[in-house]
This record gives sequence, structure tokens and C-alpha cells, in this order.
Amino acid sequence: MTDPSVPAVIEMIDVAMRAYFISPASEPQFTIPDEVHSAINVLKVSKSPSPNGIPNRVLRHLPKRAVSFIANVFNAVLRTHHHPQAWKHARQISILKPGKDTPLPSSYLPINLLDTIGKLFEKILLARIIYVVKERGLLRDEQFGFRPGHSTSLQLARLVERIARNFEEKMFTGVVYLDVAKAFDTV
Repeated sequence: MTDPSVPAVIEMIDVAMRAYFISPASEPQFTIPDEVHSAINVLKVSKSPSPNGIPNRVLRHLPKRAVSFIANVFNAVLRTHHHPQAWKHARQISILKPGKDTPLPSSYLPINLLDTIGKLFEKILLARIIYVVKERGLLRDEQFGFRPGHSTSLQLARLVERIARNFEEKMFTGVVYLDVAKAFDTV
């Protein structure tokens, strides 16, 4: 029996989580070399190399045997549930913001470069998670953050349309904006 005060999406997530905890955990779906090869092919070659110094251009030219080895590494991570420590380390570089004073630390934008192999693994895992979330309908249509095909412009157009509709129907519209300036400057 569902509680009418709980939104339907939360109820669906609750049911899915209960089913997961009741049933024994299944083996993870393992990675195949073609999946790794596809993830490598969408890497931007213009990006800076990761802390291991291997540029994306080099990864694009790996032989099939090396791609198979990477798939085996990914499968070992899935099987053992151990995320390699090397994938957690980043090399930080600072880029001067245009028109800013060079002696001030706040004039620089910190960029963290993570290991490309670790990012490949995360990209494959993210694609799988997004697929399951879409299949089960666990995200509301109003959720736009970090979703393909859901741009800021589209969300603004939806907001303007809703305000205009409420204005025509003589209804109030409340909007809350949150601008977290310099939220990550102290990280």
C-alpha cells in the first residue's frame, strides 16, 4: 500500500531498493573490449594528458590486445569492488583568469587532471547507470542537471512558459534562485 504523502518517484526508488536488498546481488555485467574501444574513441584528443602522462591521442591508437587488457582491468575492478588508488589522484594546474592580477591566488582557476583510464572506467559505469535510471523511470522530467538533451536554455524556456501560463491564469509563481559564488575556491 502506498502512502499518498510520498511522491510516486520516491515510492518507485524505495520499491527498487527493497527488491535489491531482498534478492541476492547479481554478478556485475562485465566490460567487453568493444565497449572500452568505443569509450576511447569519444575521448577528445585536445585534452591535457592525465597524471600518468599518456595523451588521449595515444589511447586512440592502442592495439586490440591493449584494449582487451584494459577491459580485463575494468572487470577486475568490478569483480573485486576495489577502485585503484592511482585513479583517485589528480594533478592540479592553475590557469590565470583573463584580465586578473597575477599575484592574487583568487585570479587563478584550478583544474584537476584525473587519470584517463580511471575516467574511461567511470564513463562506462555512468552510461550503465544512466541506462538503468532511464529504463526504470527514476528521474523526474524536471531534473535537468547532468542529463543529455536537457540544456540550461531548455530549462529556462520551460520556466518562462510556466510563468506566462500562470500569469494568464492569474496565478502566483514563486521562484528561488541559488548562486553559490566561489563555492569551490577553498577546496
